[in-house]
Amino acid sequence: MELQDIFLLAGLLVLIRIIPAYQTRRLLMIIAGCVFVFMFQPVLPVRELDFRFPLQTVLLTICVYAAFSKLNTLNSRQNLVDLAVILGTLLLIGATRFISYDGIITASRPPQFWKVLTAVVCGTGVAFLLNIFAKNEHKWPARICVVLILLALVILKTPRLSLELSKILRSFNRQATELARTTDIRSFGFSYIAFRLLSILIDSLKGRKADLRLGDFFVYVCFPPALSAGPIDRWDRFCKEYSAGPGEALADDLYAGLLQIAYGLFHKFVLADALAKMALSAQNAGQFISTGWAWVSLFAYGLQIFFDFSGYSEIAIGLGTLFGIHLPKNFDHPYLKPDLTKFWSSWHMTLTQWIRSYVFNPLTRALRSNKEQPLPQWLIVMITQLTTMLLIGLWHGVSVNFVIWGLWHGFGLFIHQLYSRKTGAWLRSRPAHFIKAYTAASTGLTVLYVVLGWIWFVIPDFSAAVGFFGRLFG
Repeated sequence: MELQDIFLLAGLLVLIRIIPAYQTRRLLMIIAGCVFVFMFQPVLPVRELDFRFPLQTVLLTICVYAAFSKLNTLNSRQNLVDLAVILGTLLLIGATRFISYDGIITASRPPQFWKVLTAVVCGTGVAFLLNIFAKNEHKWPARICVVLILLALVILKTPRLSLELSKILRSFNRQATELARTTDIRSFGFSYIAFRLLSILIDSLKGRKADLRLGDFFVYVCFPPALSAGPIDRWDRFCKEYSAGPGEALADDLYAGLLQIAYGLFHKFVLADALAKMALSAQNAGQFISTGWAWVSLFAYGLQIFFDFSGYSEIAIGLGTLFGIHLPKNFDHPYLKPDLTKFWSSWHMTLTQWIRSYVFNPLTRALRSNKEQPLPQWLIVMITQLTTMLLIGLWHGVSVNFVIWGLWHGFGLFIHQLYSRKTGAWLRSRPAHFIKAYTAASTGLTVLYVVLGWIWFVIPDFSAAVGFFGRLFG
């Protein structure tokens, strides 16, 4: 989000909140969710793609709602109203083609209107078809949606697949395929939207029922403050608070929200942007000759990525507070934690909690399920830690450097788990001054391990990353 987007969204959320009529607020938030999916999408060099990605995101959200539970009937009166508002907004956004050659809401001029109308009609038809089978207690509609979302994530996160898709789309649009780049395929906020959609699909496949209106579900998935960088809120917590209304504490929420936004703006646009001038990057990694400056650049990057990411999260939380939605905290002083486990419980907390709920815990239960030939506890710990951190690495991108970064942290967590089990009782029996000194030392070691891991995160080329390690240690 740019500064003007933040200020625009802040003012809009406050205006919608002070509207006394509940139904009017609901409908305006549905429209806002739909509009900002398009507004935040950056311009792409592949023709019409910066319109098609947001359009497909909105239609996919409708299809997921139709597929995940027999309780959610699209043809109920309330849901038909919500559906009409969403589809009407899509068509109005598409109709801006007739009054602008640059794009008013969209990054570029929308495609021909008949294409937009066709996509809306086909997407709606698919949603109603999925809903018919979901109401008959079939699970395959939800499973199809899970597969499609995972497939989209794989394509978006895999540079080679993104490049090939760009070539195909360029060829279809009669554009030069030799100009294709991996950055041509970027769907703004889809990583966070996908996790929200997957959470409710997985819950529904496990038998957890969700009786939600389409509009409430749509606002949860496409809540404008959380589109950019999360947090990844739980659908049941969000929808419960959203349905209850913003409450009467307007003055308190305005103060808390604006203060949170101010912190986020300072962290993102002052600290992070200043640190970026000296931070390590893929472009300058080979330019550091001095060992001292190499260390400075590495620690500067560690702080930059923290202030950048946490700043966006604070802005999102502040914007949500202005409307009366209290999004979960995403960072809790991770660089002050004394071990790697506590670090990952404090860094991008909603992502790690999501992974813990839907990957780590089910995998642990599966590995412990064989009572006749149980696996050793250390092996279970190693498999679960490596698998979950590998997935977090792949979530950032399907490439060698992110695989190594994920395994780096998975291995670190595994070693810490074994070490803490053997030394926990002994450490608790030590004097208080010893524990303080030990905590300070372990905090420094944890920071060092995390910061060294950022090398794999920021430098995609394996040999360049190894070369930078060599510069650090002389």
